[in-house]
Amino acid sequence: MSSSALLVDVGGVLLLPNAAILTPVVARNGGVTTEEEFMRAHFAAHNAAFPTHGETRNYYELLPHYAGVPEDRVHACFEEYLAISQTRNMWHAPDAASKAALAAFAADGVSIAIVSQADGTIAQMLIDAEMCQEGDGPGVRVDAVLDSAVVGIDKPDPRFFRFAVDRLGATVDAAVHVGDTVTADVRGAQAAGITAVHFDPYGDCDDPSDHEHVRTLAEMSRFIPAVSEARNSV
Repeated sequence: MSSSALLVDVGGVLLLPNAAILTPVVARNGGVTTEEEFMRAHFAAHNAAFPTHGETRNYYELLPHYAGVPEDRVHACFEEYLAISQTRNMWHAPDAASKAALAAFAADGVSIAIVSQADGTIAQMLIDAEMCQEGDGPGVRVDAVLDSAVVGIDKPDPRFFRFAVDRLGATVDAAVHVGDTVTADVRGAQAAGITAVHFDPYGDCDDPSDHEHVRTLAEMSRFIPAVSEARNSV
């Protein structure tokens, strides 16, 4: 499997839900009390909401169940969690391990495009989080930051993924995309003829045989032969 162009989703891969703000919401309603437990519940709920097979469900309704909230507090937790999530985009916490992996890929000369279904603000969010940006800045320098609201095409439309590949001057058979949502990321990339990888930190996918998986962004090196071979030779 050959790849020289890396397409990376933002939410759930580079920027995570702000556990410092959201964990207390769950804890007040009798659920998990640590940020680690909250993130575990988040990924489980997210994968249940967007399964490989079957209908999509409401993530906000599922989260309290996976976070251990007692049944008589589930609705109250759902309402409070949803309300605070509507005050701003809560998926703004930078993941340090993903930033380190992104920097390593950039240093290895991999062409990188950020491909996000967003509302026109994702480039600034990434800068504010000191994650990455086009050109010089506080984060990792990448080749393109593409926001669906700016491009005018949403995931899983394959044109969005092909647009990203074109921006990198690559071809679909030399590209790989990684994202945390099967319905948007995996299916969209597959429809574009691009190798699709599911970012699934805890192995929550309902059908792991359907597509490729990684638990960390660093593991994407195995889909980029030039990088994998160079690192293995050291």
